[in-house]
Amino acid sequence: MFTRRKRKCRVCERNITLDYKKPEELKQYMNRLGRILPRRATHLCAKHQRKLALEINRARKLALLPYVGEREAIKVRR
Repeated sequence: MFTRRKRKCRVCERNITLDYKKPEELKQYMNRLGRILPRRATHLCAKHQRKLALEINRARKLALLPYVGEREAIKVRR
């Protein structure tokens, strides 16, 4: 029988502070369309995923991060 290895949260492991004033750091948790990646992709615990979403939304409101991603990533359908 296989045993699942317990995944550790990247933020807990590296002792990183998620802050809206560091948009370069927050960008790595977003896809090219500007959407926040899910927990299974970010490898964060629930507590830090909620904190990440809060900080990304704060950065968006202050225009440090875009609401919508790059123009090339979004294809126009006709």
